[in-house]
Amino acid sequence: MSKLDTLKRIEQVREFRKDEAEIEVHKAWKALRTEQEALAALEKLLTDTTVGLERKKIGNIANTYELTIYYDYIDMLYKKIDEQVLVIKQKDEELNEKQLILVETYKELKTVGILKDKVVYEDNKRKTTIEQRQMDFAYLSRLTRQ
Repeated sequence: MSKLDTLKRIEQVREFRKDEAEIEVHKAWKALRTEQEALAALEKLLTDTTVGLERKKIGNIANTYELTIYYDYIDMLYKKIDEQVLVIKQKDEELNEKQLILVETYKELKTVGILKDKVVYEDNKRKTTIEQRQMDFAYLSRLTRQ
């Protein structure tokens, strides 16, 4: 039974690690989702700014300073979008790593469960063998008396 108790404790630890890994995957997924939303907002802002610039071009632009401001702002948005794409790649890699860890914890938990089942089966088999020997001995003992 000490093997079974040890395996139960190991299973509890693995279960705790699995829960932690699931929480980490959820956090990483939320972080990735947040960064994707930020990228979408930047892209929308770029689109809106580009449309505004096109309207200014169609209309009469009073000064070139305003046009320069638009182009600088659009350039800055492109740089921010490039940075955000890199951040998203990093967050996606983190999510994939955490998912791999989660899969490993599931595998470990399944392995411990299989080992526990095997120990229970072997223990039951051993008990059944002992009981059968005792019943055989009792039966044989009665036969010799009669």
